[in-house]
Amino acid sequence: MNRSRKLALTNWTKANDALNLYFEGNKSKLAVDTAMSRTTITAFFKREPVREAQFRKLCLALKLNWQEVSTIQTLTPQPENETDPLQQVREHCRQKILSLHSRMRLLSGEEIRVDQLYVDVWVLNRSPRTFQVSQDKLLQTFDLRNDRLGLGDRIRRSPGLEVANTNPKLLILGKPGAGKTTFLKLLAVNWCMGRFQSDLIAVFIELRRIPNGQRKLLDTIRQELGLETLEQTEMLLKQGNLLVLMDGLDEVPTNELRRKVQEQIQEITGKYADSRWILTCRTQVIEPLPVGFTSVEVSDFSQEQGQQFVQNWFQASGQSDAQVLLQQWKKFDSAVSRNPALKELMVTPVLLSLMCLVFHDEGEMPFQVTELYKRGIRLLLKKWNDAKAIEAWEIGSETYRQLSVDQKETLLSKIAAHKFEHPENFVLFQQNDIATQIAEFLHLANPKEGVAVLKAMEAQHGLLIERADELWSFSHITFQEHFTVQWLTQLPSEQLAEKIVSSQWHRVVEQLVRSQQPADLLLRRIKQSIDQSISGEPAFSQFLTWVLQKVSSMHIQNNDKPAALRAFYFAHTLNLDLGLAHALNLTFDYLLDYLHTLDLDSKFQHKLKQLKDHLPDNSWEDREIFWQWWQINGNQWTAQLRQVMTQNQNIGHDWQFNEQQQQQLQRYYDANHFLVKLMQIEGAASQEVRAEIEDSLLLPWEELQRRYPETYGNS
Repeated sequence: MNRSRKLALTNWTKANDALNLYFEGNKSKLAVDTAMSRTTITAFFKREPVREAQFRKLCLALKLNWQEVSTIQTLTPQPENETDPLQQVREHCRQKILSLHSRMRLLSGEEIRVDQLYVDVWVLNRSPRTFQVSQDKLLQTFDLRNDRLGLGDRIRRSPGLEVANTNPKLLILGKPGAGKTTFLKLLAVNWCMGRFQSDLIAVFIELRRIPNGQRKLLDTIRQELGLETLEQTEMLLKQGNLLVLMDGLDEVPTNELRRKVQEQIQEITGKYADSRWILTCRTQVIEPLPVGFTSVEVSDFSQEQGQQFVQNWFQASGQSDAQVLLQQWKKFDSAVSRNPALKELMVTPVLLSLMCLVFHDEGEMPFQVTELYKRGIRLLLKKWNDAKAIEAWEIGSETYRQLSVDQKETLLSKIAAHKFEHPENFVLFQQNDIATQIAEFLHLANPKEGVAVLKAMEAQHGLLIERADELWSFSHITFQEHFTVQWLTQLPSEQLAEKIVSSQWHRVVEQLVRSQQPADLLLRRIKQSIDQSISGEPAFSQFLTWVLQKVSSMHIQNNDKPAALRAFYFAHTLNLDLGLAHALNLTFDYLLDYLHTLDLDSKFQHKLKQLKDHLPDNSWEDREIFWQWWQINGNQWTAQLRQVMTQNQNIGHDWQFNEQQQQQLQRYYDANHFLVKLMQIEGAASQEVRAEIEDSLLLPWEELQRRYPETYGNS
């Protein structure tokens, strides 16, 4: 009897890691290096016995300790009747899980072992039955910032493995990219290693791969077990021998098939309650879910988990030295810690992976979130993963493949902005609408070809995903915001200015500014478009020049509010509200004190004092008291101030603007007011840009050219 060795189950993953590290995952290269047949290499990785001499040689090539990773076998197989049938099934399932589900792919295309990650979950206080919502009500319960439905309060954060051990029926929810599938695969691998429900037999079912409505879930379980009859499968279920892991209920491709699968899940989990069942689903649910399950939500990464993910990411990308990995993490963490906005991204695996991708490719972390998305998304768009090509969508894949990165960005920007132009529902996309857009952009024959391209886009980079049957969105709302900002900043000035004064765009632009902090590029572009919107009117230039001269000619001590005073004269002359002046912190007390400093006659001074005496004491220290007074007396007080100013400040002459010009100046004023409100959002603008914009508010075009020639030109 010849002595042989077999790769130990617990070291199968280590051997595959070595194959990836030293031979690029290519078994043929290993065969050439060791001068062995491909059959021997395949047997080694299938954990079949090979001669001890060959086993030692393979371990040497893979830099493995052959004694530690092997078990002694013989080349003479045991009689079949001496093998435990249950053990055979368990071994079959173990090998299948390790082969298909022990690794996960990163955004970079590299692979990482799922057991290198650790997942926590939030236990929820609500039954899955209450998650049912119709498509038209989906937005009403959608938490935009956290990308989740109203799932109920989070009771506590618990270790995922602990929760899975405690609950025989578990529903794992989570937003896209949160790690649901990773968690399920982690449980499966832990079972393989004897760390989770080791007395059961685990099967891993990807629900999206069920090909049609004729396939029964029970038959799918039978096939995964490698059994011949349904009776054998039902016996194992009835005896409570199975751990059934079902991934991606929401990814079942059609409503009809999803309904059939759900009905079967409900029936089979109720009938065979002694076995254990774990199901994953995105939080964007539009169908009823099976009852009787404990529902948990995959939690965001903690600081420690984020660090482990980053180090594992770099290790998967080829770095193996522990000290170097720690140094890379410290450099990464130092770059992120300087920017709270970047730090917020570290809690979501998909966004953290984007950060790792940029940091690994460029050796540094952009300071601004906008720059991170710009660089990271361009890196993603440059990549094409042929392994992700979707069968039956070859035409769409080839069409999309031929686009340049700039064309891909333009297409995604148009798709994103189209939805933001409809604020009542800017998150979810009907497939036909988005396919029509794609077909028009690429000049395709019909929307069906647009669907093919859409499927290819999902397969390549996952920036667009199908949340439910023919219902799409960007995989993370910040991606959509990024592309919408790109679209806005590239609009002609006139079109951008029109959107800035449109009330339906205000909420959208505010959201974009909050998401892109600091939004210097967008704010500067808005400012330029507002200025250019009236640059061609000589009458407007004359009026703004007069406003500038009116303020500049006053010799005032400590005049630190020239823009606010320009806003006052602008609004006062055209009989507009003083909202912009007040937004620039021009209080009535300051204004009246300013007017008192002017070299004017005593009669005017006396009238100003009377007006000031009518204001409530400490009016700006208690806003509520002031505004109560203002609602009653504000119009009359303003009219009196206007009359005094007209009589004494040479602001009463008629500029003879026609109705169209009046409306244009009103839009210009309102747009500047909105711009100032945007800058007041915390973190919206850097100190430099804020000062630059405020300094240049309400200036005539010629003055802007003189002060800022690089921005406005001097010709």
